[in-house]
Amino acid sequence: MTSLEAIERFQSAHKLYLKTDNEESRKSMAQALQAVKLLQVELSVPDESADKIRVAFLKQVATLEQNINTIHLDDLFPDLYRDSETPFRLLTDILESFKISLLSKGESYPYIELSTSSNEWKDHGVIAFCRDVKNNLKEIKFNSLWDALQTYQKNKTQLSYTFEILSMTGNLGKHQ
Repeated sequence: MTSLEAIERFQSAHKLYLKTDNEESRKSMAQALQAVKLLQVELSVPDESADKIRVAFLKQVATLEQNINTIHLDDLFPDLYRDSETPFRLLTDILESFKISLLSKGESYPYIELSTSSNEWKDHGVIAFCRDVKNNLKEIKFNSLWDALQTYQKNKTQLSYTFEILSMTGNLGKHQ
């Protein structure tokens, strides 16, 4: 089991625990947390290659922000759906690109391909996310893979929350 899988398993167990709050879900969450703690020790060892992941994350958000701004010049918006029925497809694409950078230890940093749409939505939350990541990562250095993994999880949570809020407030526009 990779460290990323361990953290995702803990997050799933934690969500289940919050919904059910029973002995089985509590035990599952405790086991998942123990696995993460064991991996934390291993991943906290200094690793020279870890900072490549930070650089990859920076390149990805800088390009994403630039591409969104370029799309706006033509009075268009990033297509949320990307030939799918879910408005969270764009979110999935962004998170997958970060995950590839993390798992490749920064050797690969795929850019998020954006399709355009005239469907207006409040994409300034995504631009703010890009700026936050740039501001948070510009002046630091990842010393271990644990630093990179923690940043990935933080970014994933922040961006997922941004899309959830946009969805709940009706600011994702209308699917055409």
